[in-house]
Amino acid sequence: MQMRLGLIGMLAVAGSCASRPAPPPLEVFDEQTASTLTVVSKPLVFARERSDVEAHTRDYATLVAAEIDSSGQYREFFLLYRWSTVDRRMSPPPLPNEGALRILADGRTIDLQPMERLPISLKHNHALHVPAHGDIVPRAYGVDTELLKFIASSRELTLRMPQEQLNLPFALWEDGRDALGNFAHSVNAP
Repeated sequence: MQMRLGLIGMLAVAGSCASRPAPPPLEVFDEQTASTLTVVSKPLVFARERSDVEAHTRDYATLVAAEIDSSGQYREFFLLYRWSTVDRRMSPPPLPNEGALRILADGRTIDLQPMERLPISLKHNHALHVPAHGDIVPRAYGVDTELLKFIASSRELTLRMPQEQLNLPFALWEDGRDALGNFAHSVNAP
């Protein structure tokens, strides 16, 4: 009986650790634009194996939700950092005009086109979850809170870069959906 109670106690502690809420979004003041940024506390990171080129290499796509407040005008967007561990001589990075993004969430296809330029500076690299990798290709995509909530609540999530030469899907590698849901429910936009 004592062993059973001990096991139940351990399971209760483990369960409470597993259901810990995601940290709140981060706030950053961008001096260049005089805007306040609200940034998701943990990004979504997607990866695809590249064993066709080299063993143990991957292409990555880090997706970061952010909101910019410019004098009371709120806009949500995704920052996308496209990067790879594949040797550049074996697989060059995507070209700047290859920015289309296709998110597949619970059977729904969401096609996003990149903004002409990034709405913020990437100098706050830690808060903006910029990967510590030399060859990133950053892009930004306009979104709304309803789309963010949908993606955060989806069970199956992959993405594609349909304009890239290699159009294989990226699978979810690091799950930030809880943080994205927290972000979507706390941003200021209507």
